[in-house]
Amino acid sequence: MKLLNKITIWFIGVIFLVTPITMVISRTNIKKHLDKAEEQRMRAVNDHVYQQLLTGVKLDHYTHGRPIDVSLFQGPMPAERVQTVKEIAPNEDLAKNECRITVTSYYQIGKQIYKVSSYNYVLKSEEIFAGMLSTVVWKMLLIILCVGLTARLLSRIILEPFYRGLKIIKHFDVKKSDQKLQLAHTTTTEFKELNDFIESMAQKARADYAAIKEFSENASHELQTPLAVVRSKLDLLSQTPINDKQAQLIGDMQASIERLSHINRSLVLLTKLENHEYATSENIKFCAITKRVIATYEDWVKMKDIDVSSNLDANIVLNIHPALAEILLSNLFSNAIRYNLEGGKIKVELNKYNFIISNTGNPPELPTAELFRRFKKGNQSGESTGLGLAIVKQICTVNDFSVTYNFENGWHQVKVMFAQPEVKPTVEKICAVAEPKVAVS
Repeated sequence: MKLLNKITIWFIGVIFLVTPITMVISRTNIKKHLDKAEEQRMRAVNDHVYQQLLTGVKLDHYTHGRPIDVSLFQGPMPAERVQTVKEIAPNEDLAKNECRITVTSYYQIGKQIYKVSSYNYVLKSEEIFAGMLSTVVWKMLLIILCVGLTARLLSRIILEPFYRGLKIIKHFDVKKSDQKLQLAHTTTTEFKELNDFIESMAQKARADYAAIKEFSENASHELQTPLAVVRSKLDLLSQTPINDKQAQLIGDMQASIERLSHINRSLVLLTKLENHEYATSENIKFCAITKRVIATYEDWVKMKDIDVSSNLDANIVLNIHPALAEILLSNLFSNAIRYNLEGGKIKVELNKYNFIISNTGNPPELPTAELFRRFKKGNQSGESTGLGLAIVKQICTVNDFSVTYNFENGWHQVKVMFAQPEVKPTVEKICAVAEPKVAVS
């Protein structure tokens, strides 16, 4: 929900909350002031009658047709000379009960005490509330309409710099160092502070990205060069007269160097993936790459006597960098071979929704969710660097895929689920080939 809509809803909610309270307060005050005004008017009427009694004027002319009663009072003068009574009494003219106020005043003329009473019907609280209710309903509808229209009109003026800045930020690319982030000018203090903060963070992000990229490139180059020198020296050393023990030591050193070189390449690849350096809009035939990767590992499969069966749907086209697709499949297939049993099995499935690779093997020593972390291994195999599944996870993240790892009934299963719809190729091609020990259907 947009910020403007939230503010509008909160404002209307406050109106709905405050209005009933103000209605009750208003009704009480209106009722109080009406009753007081009517009481003062009837006191004035009683005082006028008293003045006529003093002058000896006949009262019939003034009291005729008025709700005034004048009579002699028997007894001592009451302590409270003006008494007001409010009650619900029947109105004979309207044939219904109404609120009646009666004001009784006591006056002494000579030795006689006169009792002058006058009354009148006033509006009840319920009638006042009913009259206010219809007014308030129309008032609230008008306020809601005005708030909705005004908020949208003002948003185009007040929030226009924010929306322009948001559009610029969406097209911001940290890899384009020559492109300066220039946000829209605004006179609003809060937006100015936000723009200054975003511009400074964009510059810092570019600087950090450039530093990381330079470090990864330098690290790759500076590490590979001495490793190549050491590797060549070991090759020369292995060609000299050596005994069996020395040959074994040289072989262990060469294996360690190859492993170190592989770790270096993997870490550099992870850094590039995290920096989104493999962006692509190219559509590739995923089934063809899968078939090619399976064929690449055919010799290793034969060495471990593993039975590979695959079911690959044809024409599965995805938007992914070809190098990343091959790395993804190679890491998954090599893991399936490396952690398999002698004479084990591998199943490969591909359809437009997901890619699944399953293999037999021993239970993992760690929870399967942790195997996607760097340097985490299902078992302590000396051949593994512990980075294969981390690279798989990062490739899936970059391409908006999701990946899961499960182990059940002696089978390891890695499932890659595609988030993007299948792209229809222009040329159809069946992706099914049969190879020795690699049954593809």
